[in-house]
Amino acid sequence: MKNIFFSSLLLIAMILFQSCEDTIEISLPTDQINTENVFKDKRSATSALANLYINLRETSMFSGKSQGVGTTLGLYTDELEPIFVYTGSDNILISNNSLDPTRLVISTLWDRSYSNIYAINSFISGVTNSSGITEEEKNMLLAQGFVLRAMYYQILTQIYGDIPYTTTTNYKANTKIAKTPVFEVLKLIEQDLLKAIESLSYIDGSSNKYYPNKAVAELILAKNYLLQKRYEKAEFYSKLVINNPLYNIETNLSKVFKNSAKSTIWQMANSASDAAAYEASNYIMIVSDAAYKLNSALLNSFENNDLRKQLWIKEFETTGSLYSFKYKNRRNNPDECSILFRIEEAYFILSEALIYQNKEKEAIPYLNTIRQRANLLALPSSLDKEQTLLAMLKESQKEFFLEQGRRFFDLKRNNKLSLLKTSKPNWQDKHALFPYPEKEILINPNLNPQNDY
Repeated sequence: MKNIFFSSLLLIAMILFQSCEDTIEISLPTDQINTENVFKDKRSATSALANLYINLRETSMFSGKSQGVGTTLGLYTDELEPIFVYTGSDNILISNNSLDPTRLVISTLWDRSYSNIYAINSFISGVTNSSGITEEEKNMLLAQGFVLRAMYYQILTQIYGDIPYTTTTNYKANTKIAKTPVFEVLKLIEQDLLKAIESLSYIDGSSNKYYPNKAVAELILAKNYLLQKRYEKAEFYSKLVINNPLYNIETNLSKVFKNSAKSTIWQMANSASDAAAYEASNYIMIVSDAAYKLNSALLNSFENNDLRKQLWIKEFETTGSLYSFKYKNRRNNPDECSILFRIEEAYFILSEALIYQNKEKEAIPYLNTIRQRANLLALPSSLDKEQTLLAMLKESQKEFFLEQGRRFFDLKRNNKLSLLKTSKPNWQDKHALFPYPEKEILINPNLNPQNDY
């Protein structure tokens, strides 16, 4: 892991952390040059927290940029195809499921994640040890830190399997830490989220949904319980989200990715008031030699009358290539932000939890809510357990394409990655795990044995 200097928190965080509509008017004084000063009061600690959100938007795997998991796992599975790139490029290698642990794309995903986790751990430690912040204020700040840490670790352990899990800022110790088994990582994530839920409220203090609230923690926890195969718990927490009156399915599909969508649970502020969401800049084609287009396997999964195909996909007229058009404002953006979580995901979590409890008849109506909103016929109630599971995965493929790698995670969690073999001739079972970056193994031999790749 990198030695991340805590001085990064001394950026004028809240000036940079702009909304789609407003600039948040809190800045970090430039005379704060040590941890004690950074966390001397709520105002300064809030500025430090804002920097964690900047990291989330700009340098994390959750970013809508080309280095994010949306793009990386979209190429790795059956959502994206690279075009007009040289042989041996990262995009080609990822698309061919050829993961070289010496390549930058592998080390970047790992480095940036652990860099941001280091900053989160520093934040949690600083807030915990501050003498200038009240206990109530501490609990609210720490809850957001716990949610952020849980997000990173939950994705990392799904990509790499056993991973180093640390909550400290001791650099030397972190370079020697052993791997923690997946199940133990999931339990530690669960603990973070349960602590966060105790302190968070459903109203996060803003009308723009820029901060994780209690519903966000519940949604991540519901997914955590799917991974733990504790399906009753996953059912319970996903129902809490679905039944929350603050959120509703957005019936107008053209509004789902607008910053006012009633289905959005958490969205990231953009880098400037009129800046495009990174997904728009990344996926909308404006030249014929763009980096990638939508994969034919994804396109073939849509029925012609599916409104998502009509409204979320667009053709580049010069070449006929089809690209993602969920986000539509590549320039002069008045009304879009990058969406991290939306209520539709709770419907799929609940459906999956019900299926594995042999309640597929109860799961089908939740899937039909999604299908009928897309102008598709309802699934018949006669489907058996396996048929319902496959229908759920197919529906999720169309609903969440290029959203935070959900296709890969859905298939892996349900032991269905083999479905990729029909469109990915190089796919092998070992591709369920990414290799650890080679340079990290050289620094920390405790990462051995290396994952197959």
